[in-house]
Amino acid sequence: MASPEPHIHEAPANVYAVVYKALLWGMVISSALFALGVVLSLRRHMVISLRPMAAVSWSQFWRGLLHLDPTELMQLATIVLILTPVSRVVVALLTFWVDRDRKFVLVCGTVLGVIVLTVILGRLGLH
Repeated sequence: MASPEPHIHEAPANVYAVVYKALLWGMVISSALFALGVVLSLRRHMVISLRPMAAVSWSQFWRGLLHLDPTELMQLATIVLILTPVSRVVVALLTFWVDRDRKFVLVCGTVLGVIVLTVILGRLGLH
């Protein structure tokens, strides 16, 4: 009969590997989008405006992405980069859930809850 100990040692390695991949891919995708935006802006001889994301409507943002607008590509790169650590929490939560590690599911769930609550309160104007 196998002891439960191998499961305990496999869980951290499993979490680290999955979280590492989430962080790596977030960084790679963000960097690629940003590089593409820079290259396209240089090819089109564009000046990129540093406007806040709130100044752009979502329809304008998606339309700009469909036309490979450098500004919108760089905005998307920024969004991906900001969401990368959040994805790390989600991936860790799911991995701990699969590994049935209740303590760390609770910890990751609490962290994710605080992040979501902060975003909601921020959108409501409550700082």
